[in-house]
Amino acid sequence: MSQARSSVARLLMIAWWVAAALAPALAGVGCARKRATADQAPAPENALPAMLHVSNSNWSDVRIYLVRSGSWLRLGLVTTNGAADFEIPPDFLRQAGNVTLVASPVGGRTVYSTSLAGIMPGDELELVVEGFLQYSHLVVR
Repeated sequence: MSQARSSVARLLMIAWWVAAALAPALAGVGCARKRATADQAPAPENALPAMLHVSNSNWSDVRIYLVRSGSWLRLGLVTTNGAADFEIPPDFLRQAGNVTLVASPVGGRTVYSTSLAGIMPGDELELVVEGFLQYSHLVVR
């Protein structure tokens, strides 16, 4: 039984030494974190997302996607007679000529799509999805 106590004591001593050796390193990690200041420069304009507001007047819920080079990014779902706000990531805007905005009604066979050519970081877009998809429109502000 004394051998078990000495083993436990030895393990506790090793744990204490490891903790004592790591304490200064771990304390420095918390202090090294950079704090935001009031006079800090704002984010560069090309890093800002574009904001998309979607109003859905369609009879069906609508899924909103961005399509670039064959890859689809789902922004979200807008319910019938509802509205939602989405951010278009800045990396999609860098190649805006190749990006398409798609509104796809749930359970529908047709979609509304429009190119985002000329969209700049910080732009505000408003997509109105109408009852008849062909009458839907995008406004850039």
